[in-house]
Amino acid sequence: MKRVTFAYAAALLLVSATPSSAQNGITMRGFADAGLTVFTATQSFKAVLGSPAGPVFGGGVEVGLTRNVFVSVAASRFRDTGQRVFVFEDQVFKLNVSDTITVTPLQISAGYRFRGRRPRRLIPYAGGGIGWYRFSETSKPSTPGDDTTTTHGGFHVLAGFETPIRPWAGAAVDAQWSSVPNSLGESGTSVASLYDEHNLGGFTLRGRIIVGR
Repeated sequence: MKRVTFAYAAALLLVSATPSSAQNGITMRGFADAGLTVFTATQSFKAVLGSPAGPVFGGGVEVGLTRNVFVSVAASRFRDTGQRVFVFEDQVFKLNVSDTITVTPLQISAGYRFRGRRPRRLIPYAGGGIGWYRFSETSKPSTPGDDTTTTHGGFHVLAGFETPIRPWAGAAVDAQWSSVPNSLGESGTSVASLYDEHNLGGFTLRGRIIVGR
Protein backbone atom coordinates (compact mmCIF):
# COMPACT_ATOMS: atom_id res chain seq x y z
CA MET A 1 0.00 0.00 0.00
CA LYS A 2 2.98 2.32 0.51
CA ARG A 3 3.71 2.05 -3.20
CA VAL A 4 0.14 3.00 -4.08
CA THR A 5 0.35 6.03 -1.78
CA PHE A 6 3.62 7.06 -3.40
CA ALA A 7 2.07 6.79 -6.86
CA TYR A 8 -0.86 8.99 -5.86
CA ALA A 9 1.58 11.54 -4.43
CA ALA A 10 3.55 11.53 -7.68
CA ALA A 11 0.36 12.18 -9.62
CA LEU A 12 -0.51 15.14 -7.41
CA LEU A 13 2.97 16.57 -7.88
CA LEU A 14 2.64 16.33 -11.64
CA VAL A 15 -0.71 18.08 -11.58
CA SER A 16 0.40 20.86 -9.23
CA ALA A 17 3.58 21.49 -11.18
CA THR A 18 1.83 22.01 -14.50
CA PRO A 19 0.39 25.55 -14.08
CA SER A 20 3.70 27.03 -12.90
CA SER A 21 5.55 25.42 -15.80
CA ALA A 22 3.04 26.14 -18.54
CA GLN A 23 5.22 28.91 -19.91
CA ASN A 24 7.88 26.27 -20.63
CA GLY A 25 5.56 24.29 -22.92
CA ILE A 26 4.34 21.77 -20.35
CA THR A 27 0.65 20.94 -20.82
CA MET A 28 -1.92 18.88 -18.93
CA ARG A 29 -4.93 16.92 -20.18
CA GLY A 30 -7.52 14.71 -18.54
CA PHE A 31 -9.02 11.57 -20.05
CA ALA A 32 -11.63 8.86 -19.54
CA ASP A 33 -11.53 5.47 -21.19
CA ALA A 34 -13.41 2.21 -21.58
CA GLY A 35 -12.26 -1.08 -23.03
CA LEU A 36 -12.03 -4.84 -22.86
CA THR A 37 -9.38 -6.85 -21.01
CA VAL A 38 -8.46 -10.46 -21.76
CA PHE A 39 -6.60 -11.84 -18.75
CA THR A 40 -3.47 -13.98 -19.07
CA ALA A 41 -4.93 -16.41 -16.50
CA THR A 42 -7.62 -17.43 -18.99
CA GLN A 43 -8.60 -20.76 -17.42
CA SER A 44 -8.87 -19.36 -13.89
CA PHE A 45 -11.07 -16.41 -14.86
CA LYS A 46 -13.18 -18.57 -17.17
CA ALA A 47 -13.77 -21.14 -14.43
CA VAL A 48 -15.02 -18.54 -11.92
CA LEU A 49 -16.61 -15.88 -14.14
CA GLY A 50 -17.50 -17.88 -17.25
CA SER A 51 -15.17 -15.81 -19.45
CA PRO A 52 -11.50 -14.77 -19.41
CA ALA A 53 -12.44 -11.27 -20.62
CA GLY A 54 -14.55 -8.36 -19.44
CA PRO A 55 -15.08 -4.60 -19.57
CA VAL A 56 -12.74 -2.16 -17.86
CA PHE A 57 -13.34 1.55 -17.15
CA GLY A 58 -10.93 4.24 -16.02
CA GLY A 59 -9.41 7.66 -16.38
CA GLY A 60 -6.44 9.78 -15.48
CA VAL A 61 -4.18 12.74 -16.17
CA GLU A 62 -1.55 13.21 -18.86
CA VAL A 63 1.29 15.75 -18.69
CA GLY A 64 2.99 16.73 -21.94
CA LEU A 65 6.66 17.43 -21.17
CA THR A 66 7.48 18.41 -24.77
CA ARG A 67 5.59 18.39 -28.04
CA ASN A 68 6.19 14.64 -28.33
CA VAL A 69 7.02 13.27 -24.87
CA PHE A 70 4.31 12.68 -22.26
CA VAL A 71 3.82 11.12 -18.83
CA SER A 72 0.47 9.86 -17.57
CA VAL A 73 -1.09 8.51 -14.39
CA ALA A 74 -4.17 6.33 -14.86
CA ALA A 75 -6.49 4.21 -12.74
CA SER A 76 -9.04 1.69 -13.96
CA ARG A 77 -11.27 -1.09 -12.67
CA PHE A 78 -12.50 -4.48 -13.77
CA ARG A 79 -15.29 -6.11 -11.79
CA ASP A 80 -17.44 -9.19 -12.40
CA THR A 81 -19.33 -11.76 -10.36
CA GLY A 82 -19.38 -15.49 -10.90
CA GLN A 83 -19.37 -18.52 -8.59
CA ARG A 84 -16.89 -20.29 -6.38
CA VAL A 85 -15.80 -23.50 -8.07
CA PHE A 86 -14.10 -26.80 -7.38
CA VAL A 87 -11.82 -28.24 -10.05
CA PHE A 88 -11.23 -31.99 -10.24
CA GLU A 89 -9.43 -33.69 -13.14
CA ASP A 90 -9.96 -30.64 -15.37
CA GLN A 91 -13.70 -30.64 -14.61
CA VAL A 92 -15.20 -27.46 -13.09
CA PHE A 93 -17.96 -27.86 -10.50
CA LYS A 94 -19.97 -24.79 -9.45
CA LEU A 95 -20.47 -24.42 -5.68
CA ASN A 96 -23.48 -22.07 -5.88
CA VAL A 97 -21.61 -19.41 -3.85
CA SER A 98 -21.26 -15.96 -5.42
CA ASP A 99 -17.70 -14.85 -6.10
CA THR A 100 -16.89 -11.25 -7.06
CA ILE A 101 -13.48 -10.46 -8.56
CA THR A 102 -12.24 -6.86 -8.72
CA VAL A 103 -8.96 -5.80 -10.34
CA THR A 104 -7.90 -2.16 -9.87
CA PRO A 105 -4.69 -1.11 -11.63
CA LEU A 106 -2.90 2.18 -10.93
CA GLN A 107 -0.39 2.79 -13.74
CA ILE A 108 2.33 5.34 -14.47
CA SER A 109 3.36 5.54 -18.13
CA ALA A 110 5.87 7.45 -20.23
CA GLY A 111 5.46 7.67 -23.97
CA TYR A 112 6.32 9.31 -27.25
CA ARG A 113 3.82 10.81 -29.69
CA PHE A 114 5.04 10.60 -33.31
CA ARG A 115 4.04 14.04 -34.58
CA GLY A 116 5.26 15.05 -38.02
CA ARG A 117 6.11 18.58 -39.07
CA ARG A 118 2.74 18.84 -40.76
CA PRO A 119 -0.54 18.39 -38.88
CA ARG A 120 -2.29 15.07 -39.52
CA ARG A 121 -5.50 13.44 -38.44
CA LEU A 122 -3.98 10.28 -36.96
CA ILE A 123 -1.07 10.63 -34.55
CA PRO A 124 0.56 7.34 -33.49
CA TYR A 125 2.07 6.95 -30.02
CA ALA A 126 3.82 4.28 -27.97
CA GLY A 127 5.07 3.91 -24.43
CA GLY A 128 5.31 1.80 -21.33
CA GLY A 129 5.61 1.95 -17.58
CA ILE A 130 4.94 0.37 -14.23
CA GLY A 131 1.82 -0.23 -12.18
CA TRP A 132 0.29 -1.52 -8.97
CA TYR A 133 -2.60 -3.96 -9.27
CA ARG A 134 -5.07 -4.48 -6.45
CA PHE A 135 -6.80 -7.87 -6.64
CA SER A 136 -9.90 -8.52 -4.55
CA GLU A 137 -12.03 -11.67 -4.36
CA THR A 138 -15.09 -11.72 -2.13
CA SER A 139 -17.93 -14.17 -1.58
CA LYS A 140 -21.42 -14.01 -0.09
CA PRO A 141 -21.80 -15.70 2.27
CA SER A 142 -18.15 -16.10 3.21
CA THR A 143 -16.12 -17.83 5.88
CA PRO A 144 -12.74 -16.72 7.31
CA GLY A 145 -10.09 -17.16 4.64
CA ASP A 146 -12.49 -17.03 1.69
CA ASP A 147 -12.03 -13.33 0.91
CA THR A 148 -8.73 -12.09 -0.52
CA THR A 149 -7.25 -8.63 -1.12
CA THR A 150 -3.67 -8.24 -2.34
CA THR A 151 -1.59 -5.66 -4.22
CA HIS A 152 1.17 -6.54 -6.67
CA GLY A 153 3.58 -4.67 -8.91
CA GLY A 154 3.84 -5.11 -12.66
CA PHE A 155 4.78 -3.45 -15.93
CA HIS A 156 3.15 -2.70 -19.28
CA VAL A 157 3.70 -1.53 -22.85
CA LEU A 158 1.18 0.24 -25.08
CA ALA A 159 0.67 1.65 -28.57
CA GLY A 160 -2.16 3.46 -30.31
CA PHE A 161 -3.46 6.34 -32.39
CA GLU A 162 -4.91 9.70 -31.39
CA THR A 163 -7.03 12.08 -33.44
CA PRO A 164 -8.23 15.62 -32.61
CA ILE A 165 -12.02 16.13 -32.66
CA ARG A 166 -12.09 19.70 -31.30
CA PRO A 167 -9.40 22.28 -30.51
CA TRP A 168 -9.78 21.31 -26.84
CA ALA A 169 -10.64 17.59 -27.19
CA GLY A 170 -9.48 14.42 -28.87
CA ALA A 171 -10.08 10.69 -29.11
CA ALA A 172 -7.71 7.74 -29.05
CA VAL A 173 -7.65 3.98 -29.43
CA ASP A 174 -4.80 1.92 -28.04
CA ALA A 175 -3.74 -1.60 -27.12
CA GLN A 176 -1.88 -2.46 -23.94
CA TRP A 177 -0.13 -5.60 -22.74
CA SER A 178 0.63 -5.93 -19.03
CA SER A 179 2.44 -8.46 -16.88
CA VAL A 180 1.95 -8.91 -13.13
CA PRO A 181 4.03 -11.98 -12.23
CA ASN A 182 3.55 -14.08 -9.10
CA SER A 183 0.26 -12.39 -8.25
CA LEU A 184 -2.21 -15.31 -8.38
CA GLY A 185 -2.37 -18.78 -6.90
CA GLU A 186 -0.78 -17.98 -3.55
CA SER A 187 -3.04 -20.53 -1.89
CA GLY A 188 -2.58 -24.16 -2.84
CA THR A 189 -6.35 -24.61 -3.01
CA SER A 190 -7.01 -21.62 -5.31
CA VAL A 191 -8.21 -22.17 -8.86
CA ALA A 192 -5.19 -20.28 -10.24
CA SER A 193 -2.85 -22.57 -8.37
CA LEU A 194 -4.59 -25.66 -9.73
CA TYR A 195 -4.25 -24.32 -13.28
CA ASP A 196 -0.65 -23.17 -12.63
CA GLU A 197 -1.59 -19.61 -13.65
CA HIS A 198 0.16 -16.91 -11.61
CA ASN A 199 0.07 -13.75 -13.75
CA LEU A 200 -2.66 -11.13 -13.25
CA GLY A 201 -1.75 -9.24 -16.43
CA GLY A 202 -3.42 -9.38 -19.79
CA PHE A 203 -4.22 -7.64 -23.05
CA THR A 204 -6.46 -4.55 -23.09
CA LEU A 205 -8.02 -2.78 -26.06
CA ARG A 206 -9.63 0.56 -25.18
CA GLY A 207 -11.07 3.79 -26.50
CA ARG A 208 -10.32 7.12 -24.86
CA ILE A 209 -11.81 10.63 -24.76
CA ILE A 210 -9.25 13.36 -23.99
CA VAL A 211 -10.02 16.88 -22.76
CA GLY A 212 -7.38 19.60 -22.82
CA ARG A 213 -4.91 21.18 -25.22
